[in-house]
Amino acid sequence: MDLSFAIGEKTINSLIGPNGAGKTTAFSLITGFLKPDAGKVLFRGRDITGLPPFQIVKLGIVRTFQDVRALNKLTVRENLLIGLSEAHHQGFIQSTLGGKSLKGKITKEIDRLIEFVGLKEAADELAENVSYAEQKLMILARALATDAQLLLLDEPASGLDQTSIERMMALLRRLVEEGKTVLIVEHNMDVVINISDQVVVLDFGHKIAAGPPGEIRRDPRVIQAYLGV
Repeated sequence: MDLSFAIGEKTINSLIGPNGAGKTTAFSLITGFLKPDAGKVLFRGRDITGLPPFQIVKLGIVRTFQDVRALNKLTVRENLLIGLSEAHHQGFIQSTLGGKSLKGKITKEIDRLIEFVGLKEAADELAENVSYAEQKLMILARALATDAQLLLLDEPASGLDQTSIERMMALLRRLVEEGKTVLIVEHNMDVVINISDQVVVLDFGHKIAAGPPGEIRRDPRVIQAYLGV
């Protein structure tokens, strides 16, 4: 992979390309799941290259995965507690059994996140019993529970109907309004065009284009490599 790009704070950025282009690999390099052979990963001027994922989360970067990695035998609320425990540098059991002050703060924050993503009615349902769209929202809320400033979301719109896609896009816009920065891998070009401030296009591990979505959709290299025209 030969890739270099930068993203601005409080923006939504899309990483696109055909299957095998290196999108997920890029996510894994940024978040410490893979170590690069060369080059650097910088976050707010700090070199985070090769740090383990748990340290990168504590620095303010979190990722989701293309497959929904829900803890099915826990409730939606308990799934969020896992992310919030990371933010407080405590384990699940410690957070559950913590003092009244800590437990009160945790409960308040979980309720806020559940309200933010619109899962109030499903909060106490087992994760395996809620819809796929609700699981996607839960995974987003669990990522938000870490209090990360940079969110790497792997195909947040995949498998969703149009109503759920619009709901997800609205949430991502709200996140940016609240100061978060978002980088997504997404195959739904309507989502990419409508939501992105910047689009980076990969092909065989190389960046072939980068810029606003209006420019990207007209770029001949992108049309040939990605759109297949």
